[in-house]
Amino acid sequence: MVALAGAIFPTSALADANGVYGPADPAAPAVEIGDAPRAIPRSLAESARMAVEGYPAIRSAEANLRAARSDVRGAKWLRFPSLSVEGLAATKGSENASTNTLYANVTLEQPIWTGGKIGGTVERAEAAWLVRRGLLEETAREVAQRVVDSYYTIALNARRKDVLTRSLEQHRLLVQSIANRVAQEVSPRADLELANSRAAQIEQELASAGAQLQSAYSQLVQLVGKPVDLGNVPAYDPVFHHPSEQGAIEKALQCEPKIQRLKAEVLVADADRRVAKASLFPQVLGQLSHNEVTGSRAGLALRMQTGNGLSQLSALQSASARVDSAEFEIQTAERDLREALRLDFVTNSAAGDRIRASLRAAEASTVVTESYKRQFIAGRRTWLDVMNALRETMTSELTVADAEIAAEASSARILLRTCAWQPELPGTSDQDKRNDP
Repeated sequence: MVALAGAIFPTSALADANGVYGPADPAAPAVEIGDAPRAIPRSLAESARMAVEGYPAIRSAEANLRAARSDVRGAKWLRFPSLSVEGLAATKGSENASTNTLYANVTLEQPIWTGGKIGGTVERAEAAWLVRRGLLEETAREVAQRVVDSYYTIALNARRKDVLTRSLEQHRLLVQSIANRVAQEVSPRADLELANSRAAQIEQELASAGAQLQSAYSQLVQLVGKPVDLGNVPAYDPVFHHPSEQGAIEKALQCEPKIQRLKAEVLVADADRRVAKASLFPQVLGQLSHNEVTGSRAGLALRMQTGNGLSQLSALQSASARVDSAEFEIQTAERDLREALRLDFVTNSAAGDRIRASLRAAEASTVVTESYKRQFIAGRRTWLDVMNALRETMTSELTVADAEIAAEASSARILLRTCAWQPELPGTSDQDKRNDP
């Protein structure tokens, strides 16, 4: 394994801090955190947890969820009586007043039958709460996925830096050897120029890997909200980093927050349709009023509000169309999820095949390189043969690193999509659940 934290800084700084730049103990066991599976490193699980807890977009979604909970409570109060107070001005000479005076009219109304309007309003508020809850979970899932992408981009470039650094050291030794041969007039000056060019190419690749690592680390810090200690690059394990595809689609469809949100939006649209339909019917109200002119009165009131023209009928048609639209969006989201999950499994499987092939190639190229070095010293190989072998070894090792990190990253995405691992969301404690509408 390669130190992630150290790979973010220049090689000299790392050497001062740790004394060595290179793999850590490969036998170090994977460490679990909470309910995270073995395929999820502790540093990744901890980074995802901190990001989900403190990311501003999630805080905003939490506030919207609290507002939706208040809307539910407000909708339920519609079943209770309403009190209204009016001021009446009576002029002198009217039937009920001999002088100019003001009266207070107090009216208490209790809904008795509304054609389902109040029930539909409550259901809409509860469905809107589910939508907000789904948005919170969807935002948390997106943040966690971004953490996974940044984390494994850091891991990949840390591995690449390690490979390139070791290859650059070997190239520089070869360059020095060729420089000595040029000084002794054994080799032409052009050989040294070519060797320096090859070394410079590796330096460019090393600088590019360092820049990409710094960029990914900056993204991770912005997601988490503070610098994080990432420890070592996680070691690839074929047992844990190739999850089974059996039942994965069904699990993903059941726990995908976007689909849950869209289902809640269907409920919202259906409740809007119910409210719009109820608005076509009159409401029956129990009414109790009192003022100084007419005294106290109690009775039933029939109230009909048709709106302007056929606006209520148009509202009903609009709500029905939104139900259809929301149902089609669910089907689209399901297809997108199937496609994304299938792509992750293809990437994961292909990475496993690449790892096996690349390991064989890396082992063979290492053997060839060491043999060419000995033959070069004995004068049976040219320096160009050795340099090409070094380049081939470096390419093979980079391919292994790319494939192993691809397997680990795709495995983490699969576990996240199927809810085999996910950071705990805000508002999922027992106390919060008891406060749910």
